[in-house]
Amino acid sequence: MLLHGRLSGIRGAAWQYTAIDVASSYMWAEIHVTPRNPSARYISALARRVAQDLARRGWRLEKVMADNASEFRSSEFTTASERLHGHHVFIRAGAPRPTVASSAFSARSCRKCWRPAFARYLIPKLTGLRLDLDRYPHYYNSDRAHTGRLTKGRTPEELIGR
Repeated sequence: MLLHGRLSGIRGAAWQYTAIDVASSYMWAEIHVTPRNPSARYISALARRVAQDLARRGWRLEKVMADNASEFRSSEFTTASERLHGHHVFIRAGAPRPTVASSAFSARSCRKCWRPAFARYLIPKLTGLRLDLDRYPHYYNSDRAHTGRLTKGRTPEELIGR
């Protein structure tokens, strides 16, 4: 999932790159600035970070589901997915089910992370927003119980952590 916006003092657009483990709702997120569109370089780096974090916990990256955006169709991302031994699957256009987790996270992060951050800062800076995004996953993954069908009132950390 990618969220983007323009910040004063930054050339280009700030993009939030997000990965979510569908079974546990565990999420990883980063902000990067690119001249115009999201970058395959950053999404590939996030995929490597997710695979390393899962490996530390005794899990293996098995499947990478992505939409049909150019950064996911790039040879750089395809190569990164192959090196991670993750089966790369494209979400079929118009298929709502795989995007439910990312849509729910998008709405929640907007309410719980970005609205308070933009209200707090007179002039938002990229460094401050990165700090807010570094803190938010801890709350989302470890402190907030999820009430979904798979999580059943547990935190994502309880499901994925070992």
